[in-house]
Amino acid sequence: MIGRATSEALERVAQRANDALAAFTPGALARTGSAVLGPPAPPQFASDPLSVVAPANAYFVTAGPDGAPRYTRDGGFALAGTRLVARDGAPVLGFAGADPRGHLPAPLQIDPSDVALARHADLHIEPDGTLAYTRPAIDPRTGQRFAERIVAGRVALARFPAGTVPPRLDATHAAAPPGVLPHVGLPGDGSFDRLLPHARDGGGVDLDTALERLSEAYTAFSALRAAFAARGSTDRTATELVK
Repeated sequence: MIGRATSEALERVAQRANDALAAFTPGALARTGSAVLGPPAPPQFASDPLSVVAPANAYFVTAGPDGAPRYTRDGGFALAGTRLVARDGAPVLGFAGADPRGHLPAPLQIDPSDVALARHADLHIEPDGTLAYTRPAIDPRTGQRFAERIVAGRVALARFPAGTVPPRLDATHAAAPPGVLPHVGLPGDGSFDRLLPHARDGGGVDLDTALERLSEAYTAFSALRAAFAARGSTDRTATELVK
């Protein structure tokens, strides 16, 4: 059975190792106190039209397994059935109407009929968070084919009060701190900047700092091992002298 000090030292090593591993994960969040948020990593180009980057200090909102909101910087979205989902399959929340006031964000989805009939070409997210696609149609009077733009809704953004550190749930998700309600709005609505489309977030873990903290944790653990080894040697020597 290992002691408390050894257990805590091993936990610090594990946390810092996880931060270093997450440094290249889109939307990665550092564990509080284990890796400093360095300069924001520059966004990376993505050919996926459903991949977007949130403005600084803003989060996308998804529904967790229990239905509670979860917050993420990872904007690598996809369509699953009729719903827009995050990389982990969680529904992405937003607003079906243009004015979110008085409404709670809900899972964004496109018309089930359009999905069933494969009438949702060019599905993409625009800088103002609009989820839109093109639906082919036919003018019943002339028989002329044309395409109409369909707006399914707009992606929601959330921001916490200045100085608030939302508790980290995993490498890319955070929760609202107890008693703290985030401000929720839309990209480009005056309180949030616009999204960067065709891009993915570079992550919030500074790799150099994470590796430095990992090295410090290993050094502290090695020192603890040496101290225990020295104490064990001293105890054996004292026992031999008593004999």
